[in-house]
Amino acid sequence: MNCHQHAVKDFDLQIEMNELEMGMLNDANGEVLPYNESRMDELEQKKLKLLMGKRYNQNATNAYWYYLERSSK
Repeated sequence: MNCHQHAVKDFDLQIEMNELEMGMLNDANGEVLPYNESRMDELEQKKLKLLMGKRYNQNATNAYWYYLERSSK
């Protein structure tokens, strides 16, 4: 269970870094510059994959917790 909790923390850091990088591709008005559109698409796909990984590990943590709670009764 701890390894999944650690993985969730790592995913949070990666998502934060990804969002910072996405923010750097914007101009002063918050618009994506035309020559950065393909990189922004890549970063959005990466963020989706990171969120799916985080979801998997969060669900695994909850499943282990449920199993431990149920078996201790």
